Formats: sequence, structure tokens, C-alpha cells
Amino acid sequence: MTTKLFNTLAAATTLVGIIATSGVANAASLSYTSSTNYQFTDIIELPLSIQKFDSSLGTLKGVTIGFTGDILGNAGFENRSPTPSIVTVKLGSELNLQLNNQSLFALNPQYTSSYQVTKYDNITDYKGTSGNTLSNLTATQSGLQTFTNTQFLQSFIGNGNIDFLFSAIADSLVTGSGNMRSYIDTYAKAGITVTYEYDDVKSVPEPTTTLGVGLIAGLCLLSQRKKSWIKVSNS
Repeated sequence: MTTKLFNTLAAATTLVGIIATSGVANAASLSYTSSTNYQFTDIIELPLSIQKFDSSLGTLKGVTIGFTGDILGNAGFENRSPTPSIVTVKLGSELNLQLNNQSLFALNPQYTSSYQVTKYDNITDYKGTSGNTLSNLTATQSGLQTFTNTQFLQSFIGNGNIDFLFSAIADSLVTGSGNMRSYIDTYAKAGITVTYEYDDVKSVPEPTTTLGVGLIAGLCLLSQRKKSWIKVSNS
């Protein structure tokens, strides 16, 4: 019977330990997004605001930032040379995302296409056999980074918003013969997604609650064993 008692106490102790260790904080995540509309380049430090992390939710462990840049363009050209030409249209822009004077992303989405045109058809109308008009040319590029540096994370904790700064400097061009008229317009927009990875403190039971549940479970187990011993003794 002594052996059974020790086994029962060991089982109760193990049960309390299992319940006590179940109170580990759960990992959780929360995401916010912000974006701009297409704007004519060049764009200098356009803000993208994201809500800061509420520290009452738990302990911030990491921040993942996703950045997507899009460009849109229209172009036209007319070969005024007396000979045929190959015209190349390149739509591009250097896109940058900064936070606290630190560059986080530098993207360069590009669209390139070439066109064979004839000699000048004597009409400068950006169409016909010697010219062309192009609309809604697009390109996109994305980047993703995760940050866990404690000092960096402090910028994201608190009330209100944190402002990222978006810049877009166009480097679009049209190339062809030495006698050519052309134009190109470049627009850009950006979108960011910020995901907070944190330990959810609300998922952790109070130590006294955990201990109380464990003790009750242990006492119940002892009570059941005691009833079993009594039945065996009386039989």
C-alpha cells in the first residue's frame, strides 16, 4: 500500500507540473497595411502611416515589413529619320522606403520593350508606320524583411502611428534614331504591410490559478485512490 501511495503522489505531482507548464505565453501576430495611389514622379518622402503596437497586448518579439512598389507609364514616339529604326521604351523608377532616416528598401521595377518602325511618314502624330503611342505600361517589385533588434522594435511600440517615407525617382526613357520625337510619363505608388509578432500575455494564467487547479486535480486523484484502497481492504 505504501508503494501505491507513493505512486499516487508522484502522479499527482506530475499532473500539477503539466498544468503549471501549460501557462506558457502563446505566440501571436497582428498586421496593418497602408498604401498610396498612383502619383506623377518624382515623389519625395510621401508618408505611409502604420498603427503602432499596443504593449498591453504582450511583448513585441519581431516586426516583418513587406514593401511593394508599382509603376505605371504612357509613352509616344515618332521616327523622323529617312531610314527605319528600332525604338526602345524603358519605363523605370527608383523606389525607396525609409524609417527614421534609415533606408529599409530600394526597389527598381522596370518595363522594357522594343519596336521596329519605318522611315518618317511625314506626319508627326505618334502613330502610323513611323510612330507609336503606348498606354498603361506597368511594372512591380516587392521586398520583405524581418527585424528583431530590440532598439529597432522600440520605434513601433506606443500609441498613435509610425510614419514610413516613400520616394520614387523616375529613370524612364525612349531611345532610337538621332531624329526622333518622344515623350514618356511615369507614375508610381507603394504599399506596405507591417506584421507584429508578439507573446500574448492574455493567454498566460495567473500562477495562483495554475497552482490551485493543479492542487485540486491532485487531491481528486488521491481521493479516488483512497476509495479504491478501502474497497480492497474490505473485500
